Amino acid sequence: MKKYDLKKKKKLARKRKIEWIIALQVVLIIVFLLILTKYFHGSSPQPGYSVNPSRAVVIDGVALTKPNPQFIQSVKEILSQAGLKVNVYQGKEVTINLLRKIRGYGLIILRVHSAIDKFGFLYIFSAEKYNETGYSNQRICGAVREGITFENESYFALRADLLGYMNKESLNGSTIILMGCNGTNSQYAINKFFKRGVKAIIAWNGYVDLEYSDNITINLLKAVYEDKMNFQKAVERIMNEYGLDPEWKSKLECLVQTNR
Repeated sequence: MKKYDLKKKKKLARKRKIEWIIALQVVLIIVFLLILTKYFHGSSPQPGYSVNPSRAVVIDGVALTKPNPQFIQSVKEILSQAGLKVNVYQGKEVTINLLRKIRGYGLIILRVHSAIDKFGFLYIFSAEKYNETGYSNQRICGAVREGITFENESYFALRADLLGYMNKESLNGSTIILMGCNGTNSQYAINKFFKRGVKAIIAWNGYVDLEYSDNITINLLKAVYEDKMNFQKAVERIMNEYGLDPEWKSKLECLVQTNR
């Protein structure tokens, strides 16, 4: 009898353990769905601009390995003389959290690596070295992943449409200049940016040499802020004057929100 009771207790214990495991799995699934909701959805921006047109930011993650002080100085001079207040984040300051929380800038210049994954999502690289433990929840749902440069350097990369996503309307009215590769090759990212109120996206339609991108960006800013051209006309003029990237034959493009 006692032996029978002991077997019954063990069976009951196993049943409770299985029930506990199932309950834990349900909780984990709910947490995962909440993460997906947080990173893939959220409120759309309300009508009207929420950024300050007189504020600009340069996010220079590439400065960690390939700094260009002259580029930064030229950008600050051009924009400051046009009456813009300029903030600069360089090297190790360019974290995933910085990219997610950026807000309030009329002009955002991203001197960062960028790449398209096999699913067609555009990712922008931080300057945080990649490891297998960081941002685990965000990596599960694809908000963050490993990004590898041509030099085989590995960094955490943020899905581009999540730029500034921690703050509602953080990009509503912003113009984004993406200096890295393939910036206009993800229709998903473009649609999401415009849905969030981005005013214009200036980016390359393929791979681009860093030195060439630096030079083109400086001349673009001069055309807009010194010659008083709009970004579309300025991009057109710059491409006519300087041509495609000499190595990769990529073109700088300007995409604008047409329903504003």
